Amino acid sequence: MKENNFINSDKIYLFHNNRCSKSREVKKYLDDNNIIYEVIDYLNISPEESFLQSVLSKLENNFQEIIRVNEKIYKNLNDNEKTHTFENIINLVMKYPILLQRPIVSIERNKKIIQSIICRPTELIKSVFS
Repeated sequence: MKENNFINSDKIYLFHNNRCSKSREVKKYLDDNNIIYEVIDYLNISPEESFLQSVLSKLENNFQEIIRVNEKIYKNLNDNEKTHTFENIINLVMKYPILLQRPIVSIERNKKIIQSIICRPTELIKSVFS
């Protein structure tokens, strides 16, 4: 985990699914700590592919964690589709947004994503903002 480098002028994004308890916990943490953020409702509005690439390229977790492998959609994919290369993961998430692990918090500075983290366990959010 990188050292906290969050500054107040940064823009924060939360890839959020309200049906997910972990995602709600992270959202509550941000709200309780008066951290201004933008919700990315990725299940209903697909993010631009270039934005998703930026977010995932700055991921601090193991890149393999980005795909929800227990989802029925994933289990029904053929082996080629399950290849965990960066390009393939981007394609999978764009095609099947439900496969994106959540919650993800990303920090943007000067119009560039500088840090992203899958907040599983949810306590990982504290390493970004404490």
